[in-house]
Amino acid sequence: MALYHVWFATKRRKWLLQGDVGEAAKELIMTVAKEKSINLVECEMMMDHVHLLIAVDDRTDLSKAMNLLKGATSRRLFQRFPDLKLDAGLNSFWQHRYAAKVVPEPAAASVGQYIRTQWDRLDKYERYEQR
Repeated sequence: MALYHVWFATKRRKWLLQGDVGEAAKELIMTVAKEKSINLVECEMMMDHVHLLIAVDDRTDLSKAMNLLKGATSRRLFQRFPDLKLDAGLNSFWQHRYAAKVVPEPAAASVGQYIRTQWDRLDKYERYEQR
């Protein structure tokens, strides 16, 4: 089993993951992971992207897990927040792609800490206004 640090963004990097939508997205990712037996170790949202730590057997399993997580959460978020689709002008909630990096076992704790403390590094967002 390998650990992967995965990150992906909202469509057009819109700042949609704030307040109730961000909380719902995190809850839905954890729920879908449990429903689909995806070994989700860490999960955190930022305004426009998500960081995950996932344990899977190989890249093929990672791809399947990401398709399940992003597809199901996008549909469920639009069901829960119907105005979001119209307000944001989006057909899908997430960008099509994601990035992933293998996490060596000795680095797992520090990567997990990095993911859990995303909100501690808001200074990079203070330089930008919502797009």
